[in-house]
Amino acid sequence: MNSEEYLRNLEEFFQGEVTGEALFHTLAEALEDPERRYQMRVLEQLERETKELLRENIGPLGGDIAESASARATGIAQAKALAAMPWAKVMHIFEREVRKFVAHFEKVEKAGPAHGAKLLAAVTAHERALLSFSGRAKAGADNGCLDPVISLLKAVPARLEEAGR
Repeated sequence: MNSEEYLRNLEEFFQGEVTGEALFHTLAEALEDPERRYQMRVLEQLERETKELLRENIGPLGGDIAESASARATGIAQAKALAAMPWAKVMHIFEREVRKFVAHFEKVEKAGPAHGAKLLAAVTAHERALLSFSGRAKAGADNGCLDPVISLLKAVPARLEEAGR
């Protein structure tokens, strides 16, 4: 992967985090169950921190770090559609979609340049944490379903350091 492709992937991931942050924020606002609202707030925080990690690495490369209004609108629209569905269906859809993201992120991570390995690994780890959450939540394991996400959030200083910040 050349430098141009690497930067393009980082910018794509960044806009994906903008979408995810908006999705989880809007979904949290729409949910009545306090536990599910809390879960969405934690996921929103993970998206925000991953977005900022990407922003701080894209900027020095001369990449675009402006949050796309379209990416944010997509997240809001997705959340509104999901909010009308039963929770089991939301988790089914979420798990299916995140599984695709994990595969894509892993592919980019493997093809990425050596200088971006730590950053790409950190971004892929965040997708895996979302996948773990969705699998646990889908299985009805509400108690502890956020553990992988919270563990990753607690490791933010190490993630930032490892990613070269």
